Amino acid sequence: MSTFQPIDVAPYASVPEFIYGITREIWEDRGIGNKLDAYYASDIALRAPTGFTCSNAGVAAQTLQTLHQFPDRQLVGEDVIWRDLGDGSFMSSHRLVSVMTHTGSGSYGQANGRQITSRIIADCWVKNKVVVEEWLVRDQAAFAVCMGQTAEQLARSMVDAELARGLPISFFTPADDQPSNYPATLSDDVAAISYCAGLQQIWHEKHTAAIKSLYFHGAALYAPGGQAHHGHADIDQFVIGYLASFPDAVLRIHSTIVNRDAESTVRVAVRWSLDGTHTGYGHFGKPTGAPVHIMAMSHVHMTQGRVVSDWMMVDEVAVFKQIFAHQAKA
Repeated sequence: MSTFQPIDVAPYASVPEFIYGITREIWEDRGIGNKLDAYYASDIALRAPTGFTCSNAGVAAQTLQTLHQFPDRQLVGEDVIWRDLGDGSFMSSHRLVSVMTHTGSGSYGQANGRQITSRIIADCWVKNKVVVEEWLVRDQAAFAVCMGQTAEQLARSMVDAELARGLPISFFTPADDQPSNYPATLSDDVAAISYCAGLQQIWHEKHTAAIKSLYFHGAALYAPGGQAHHGHADIDQFVIGYLASFPDAVLRIHSTIVNRDAESTVRVAVRWSLDGTHTGYGHFGKPTGAPVHIMAMSHVHMTQGRVVSDWMMVDEVAVFKQIFAHQAKA
């Protein structure tokens, strides 16, 4: 029989404070070398729509590239939803907003001095105060909007730059993954069960009428591109745009966490995915027949069994890169 082990996050007082704190230490306090070495495993598995990274050195290189282009980057933590795994480790789901200015040229093109605001959700499995696996989705479509572009245009420029350098087009699909050691489980909390059942009806069964039962009539869905959709009709239009592009989309739920804290709505973190074929006109333009993997993460606030706020994280730039990669092979 396993024995419950307490979580040690000293000198921080709680798991949320630990996650907020190490994020600040690495980014704002510039602890890129020693802090990443301290808080990230040397063989960390980091999965993002932009690609798979299996080393601390790779994370450090990506961090330096980001800071070169956005040296004033601030990461404003909005929430941490977490779960004690009972063995001294925990899973955290961190929602934050990146605020920065594009003053360095790089993968996002020539520096233009524009301010960028983009939301991120990062799930981290932490053992002995070290991140051993991470799943991260950033809203790159919001980058594009802030720079006066569309997600499609930004993806096209990234693809052209990669091809010009003789590099493969970078994105993540399950074929790029390595086996995870994380004991992923779905919460048995009624809120998680209710939300996931709604996702199944809407995204898998294409029964969008379920939006009215899952979402409060005045609910807000914070969607890719920094967009906000309010109420049933607006949310329905957004969902239809995706499903029209990928009418054969298959939904998979990978992880759920529920926090019930005093003086707060019920907070649910869900990591999920869609796999489909770009065979229809919709949010992603003219159909191309491209197979697409969408890595998605959601934070939702629920009360009385219905969603009042939903932060849905998808990297639409990475989706367009998959479409362009398929066209390049044709």
